Amino acid sequence: MAAGDLKASAGEVSLGKVMIFSWLLLGALTGLAWLGYSGFHAFSVFVGGAIVNVSFLFLKRDLVRLLAGPLDAVKPLFFMRYYLRLSVVVGVLFLLIRYQLVHALALLVGLSTVLLGIGLAVMVAAKSIYSTK
Repeated sequence: MAAGDLKASAGEVSLGKVMIFSWLLLGALTGLAWLGYSGFHAFSVFVGGAIVNVSFLFLKRDLVRLLAGPLDAVKPLFFMRYYLRLSVVVGVLFLLIRYQLVHALALLVGLSTVLLGIGLAVMVAAKSIYSTK
């Protein structure tokens, strides 16, 4: 099974499921921020979630390429892309916070969507393993 397949068997966590859960959580958290706080907070949550989800999408793509071929040939390129992506994300976050274009705590909520998506995917997989049939 490829690393990005959506069809994982019971008890498996795929990167595709994590991405779906992350985007769904981003939508839910953005909606909750809009209903509970303001449009500015919702925008901040969305920006943080979009940044981290797009970064995770590129990381998934690079990992699939890394694991598909010979490791020695692709490994340096993978690390160069990884640190370049990390630098771009840090730079964008710095500019957003520095010029107060987003609310910092709401941005952090958005940035946590991939982590929450991983946790949700693991809980769904654990439920399928330990459920009594």
